[in-house]
Amino acid sequence: MPAAAAGRLAGALGNGASVVVDCESGPVRLGLAAALGSRLGAETVRLDDLAADGLAGVVRGARRSAA
Repeated sequence: MPAAAAGRLAGALGNGASVVVDCESGPVRLGLAAALGSRLGAETVRLDDLAADGLAGVVRGARRSAA
């Protein structure tokens, strides 16, 4: 149910600037963050690939794209 609720929320948010951080880890990954990011038209980044300054740069880029 949480995946369906996230999908409904993504539809309600429209085309605002969005970044989805994929927090899944381990050998079994469900791909829910990628699906949500696709639905939002958002950039999806893996948590493992981020540092605080990297995340800030991704968010700034998404905000510029939406403007």
